[in-house]
Amino acid sequence: MYPLNYIEPVFRPPSEWKSLILQVTNGCSWNKCTFCDMYKDEQKRFKPKAIEEIEAELKYLTQNNFPVTRVFLADGDAVSLSMKRLKEIMQLINKYFPNLQRVSSYCLPRNLLNKSI
Repeated sequence: MYPLNYIEPVFRPPSEWKSLILQVTNGCSWNKCTFCDMYKDEQKRFKPKAIEEIEAELKYLTQNNFPVTRVFLADGDAVSLSMKRLKEIMQLINKYFPNLQRVSSYCLPRNLLNKSI
């Protein structure tokens, strides 16, 4: 586990058990699915994390030699962020961990459809 300050609870797919969970948002941008209770707690209200905080976490992990080969962008829907913000995050990840195998995320289809090519 990486020593970052997460807003609990943190959910991730089982396939991401070895990944750095990088909380770029808190909660879910939609949070209205009747089948899902994952982000209903008060502390899980949707909010993007400041880019400066994300960079500080990545820098900390690099400076302390934490091995990172995979990154999972948390929480419920990182793809709800603007393309500008997502690009900034991906550039920071590449800056600090240029040899990653992959970056993944949960995503609502409607948010993916709102992205341009």
